[in-house]
Amino acid sequence: FDLVAVTLQIIEEIAIASLGDRSDSVLSDMSGMRVLRILRLLRILRVLRVIRFISELKKVVYLIIGSLPSFFWAMVLLTLLIYILAVFFTQLVADSFSPQDATSEHWSELNRFFGSTLTSCLTLYKAVSGGVDWEEISTPVIEHISPFVGAIFIMYSLFAVLVLLNLVTGVFVDGAMRLSRADKEIELLEKAYKLFRSTDDDDSGDITWSEFRSRLRSPEMSSFFEALEISVTRADDLFHIIDSSQDGKLSLEELVAGGLLLQGPAKAIDVALVAANLQTSLSMMTERLDLLLE
Repeated sequence: FDLVAVTLQIIEEIAIASLGDRSDSVLSDMSGMRVLRILRLLRILRVLRVIRFISELKKVVYLIIGSLPSFFWAMVLLTLLIYILAVFFTQLVADSFSPQDATSEHWSELNRFFGSTLTSCLTLYKAVSGGVDWEEISTPVIEHISPFVGAIFIMYSLFAVLVLLNLVTGVFVDGAMRLSRADKEIELLEKAYKLFRSTDDDDSGDITWSEFRSRLRSPEMSSFFEALEISVTRADDLFHIIDSSQDGKLSLEELVAGGLLLQGPAKAIDVALVAANLQTSLSMMTERLDLLLE
């Protein structure tokens, strides 16, 4: 793309130099040259390359792109609601006035808001987005059509502002949180893999406690503990917790699985598992006490 842009610039400079004083008039008639000039402006899109080097900015862009499906369906729902009510209000305004009222002040005021279906859609959208105050719209409706119709418009405003828009915000927040959790899991997998490769000194496929302890000050270890939101001082406890085989060694699978289980707050299944283990332990202790008493 840069080669094409530079080539176009050279062609333009040659044309200006060869035409002299007539360059402006001639170039203004060259529609193709004007198009090429516009294409040169696309070079500004190269600024988007900066996103790759700023992790936080990249995450924000990723979350925005991931929220687009939710945004689309929210807009579909809002559009359907606005269109249905726009047809309703447009028909009511058209039936409330006769052709002789076309020059009246009341008709012109309502016609400005509900003169056509498209105008009604725009009015209803403005009423919930801050484009126009809802009182300015509801007052002529109440005074010149019916208080009942005005009440319908007020209920629409309340529903759209207090329910629909807040619901859309909740959907976006929930979607962003889900994408963020998925992104954190991928990040943890990458950090666990880097930690395993840097800590497994003898390439045995397992990490011993001595190898794990010798790397506590390494950047890979600090990054892994930071992803788990655990202090490095709890390294001994972490090692023995994720060592599911209890053989004093950690495989890559144990490191990844243990990290994913410990990341974030405890889930309901984790609490249920602890309760089940406690119940099993209590049952075993009760059986042993019974044997000792006998």
